[in-house]
Amino acid sequence: MAFRFLSRPNLVAGTFALFGVALVVIACTGEDGAKGENGAAGAPGPQGAAAPAGTTPLPASPDGGNILSNAGCTQPCHTFGGVVDQWKFSNHSHPQESEIGGGACGNCHGVDGLQQRTANQYVIAPDSGAPVDVPKGHISYVNGAGAVSEIGYAGATTIGLIHCTTCHDFNATNDPHATGKYVPGTARIRVPGGVDDVAFIEKSSTVGVPTGQSVAYGAANVCVFCHKSRKDVTSYITAANLISSIRWGPHQGPQTDVYSGKGGYHFAGVTYGSSAHATLANACVSCHMGPVAANGNVPDHSMKPNVAFCKGCHTQYTGTNFDIQGGRSLVKNALGELQAALNGVGLLTRGEAAPYEALSAEDLADGQFNLDMTRPGSNGTGGNQSLDAPKAGALYNYLIIARSKDLGVHNPTYEKQLLWDSILQIKGVKPTTMASRPQ
Repeated sequence: MAFRFLSRPNLVAGTFALFGVALVVIACTGEDGAKGENGAAGAPGPQGAAAPAGTTPLPASPDGGNILSNAGCTQPCHTFGGVVDQWKFSNHSHPQESEIGGGACGNCHGVDGLQQRTANQYVIAPDSGAPVDVPKGHISYVNGAGAVSEIGYAGATTIGLIHCTTCHDFNATNDPHATGKYVPGTARIRVPGGVDDVAFIEKSSTVGVPTGQSVAYGAANVCVFCHKSRKDVTSYITAANLISSIRWGPHQGPQTDVYSGKGGYHFAGVTYGSSAHATLANACVSCHMGPVAANGNVPDHSMKPNVAFCKGCHTQYTGTNFDIQGGRSLVKNALGELQAALNGVGLLTRGEAAPYEALSAEDLADGQFNLDMTRPGSNGTGGNQSLDAPKAGALYNYLIIARSKDLGVHNPTYEKQLLWDSILQIKGVKPTTMASRPQ
């Protein structure tokens, strides 16, 4: 059978052989007709196989709904201005010195730095003495060469990051992302913060015996683990101190050393005290992490201090900044006096490469004390500078106060005492910025 298509549309021609006679058939097709009405429904089909067992219902959220409801996902973390947004405005959310690499940096800058230390995990040099109180924050030990050194980071983090799990011990039983709900009080910190729990700063009582000393700041014990000098000043300052690097001295952020009234270099023949600030039950947390009423009274994770807290004690103060009773102005002026004195004897720089020029007039006027570094060499002559203990101690005290960046707020009594003694040591005369040594 063969078909032959004609030129006209809707016509199909074919030639068929039937009983030997050739027939030509032409079929014509029209347009589709209208659709008819649906027929009656058929009988039901047989029962299908049983479906798999259902999953467990979604857990309830604080508002009585489930995880998909607004409060289940957002309170108190993911609301606008909640914990996550607060954290983004804190210094903890900023890049943490980029690459960590080896050494001790990861102890604080690694996302699991505290987790490693509280689990007593660390790296030390061969033939070293065993570190003590590492799970309580202590990092100094006697290395294989007999010198005081710092434990190394034992984790695998390579890029610095401070996140929720750095300070909080989240796991499958209390992580809202795993349980589907937030339960107040379950985001416990990694560091013991009970009334009898302690954390350690590095300053020891005996040269060459790095035992540190304890502080007890409740929930703020977690802050102590990182916000300290990293240097055991008792062994770090010796009879002769070679200033051969811009990195000499305490690490940035040594707030606990200042707040505790214990971490500076103490000159012989004088005593040191502390202000009432050092008696706050939860120390740093009390001022930096006040409850946020709009967020269920969860602590403020921006960690920005609020002058309203200060007015709880300083009831007569009506200002809006932290220069209460002119205290910050006094400390700033004294710190500037010490800065100028140290710069005058060739000990400060902001240059990161030779010739390590001294601070300029502009540097001395900008108030950015924390940017100052130690100047290698002796007054620019190229030789390494060696300082006796008192002069090195004065330089150390300048750096520990400058790098705390509080200008006396943390412990005004202690900071002014350190400044008075250090200025006297470098200049040889009493400070011009303070009438007498603070008591």
